[in-house]
Amino acid sequence: MLAAACIFLSACGRNGRKSKEPEQVVTLYNDTWIMDKYMNALQDYDHVIYEQVYFDWGSRSIGPTEYRFRGVVYLTDAEAERLWSEYEWEQTCVPEFEFEKVDMKSFGEGPWYLCKDFNSDNFKTVNVNYAVFDGERLVFDINQI
Repeated sequence: MLAAACIFLSACGRNGRKSKEPEQVVTLYNDTWIMDKYMNALQDYDHVIYEQVYFDWGSRSIGPTEYRFRGVVYLTDAEAERLWSEYEWEQTCVPEFEFEKVDMKSFGEGPWYLCKDFNSDNFKTVNVNYAVFDGERLVFDINQI
């Protein structure tokens, strides 16, 4: 046991001297996994496109990777109307949308709205950087806890 700890600490020290920065990995998806996993309170949508982002530490990684997800949910007219009437939305400044692979041209001009109750109802197991709604689509940026 002591030998294993020494080997581990030695390996950490060698990698620490190299001080290689982690590589950010961004993968684009248009499947329903994100909806089923984190946003199952949304009842109906046309489609979703999102990025999964994580940092690859190479061989120095110990433990699980925390993923960040950012994307757009294109709601049906009926679902957008339900959300608008069911929640109290407050107009907000446009967040600094940070996407690498999602086409931001399709976002529209806003105005953008947010709602803390909506976030707590829909994003129970993640940290919400932002989730904004323009009456047609929901743009989100969330992190696993």
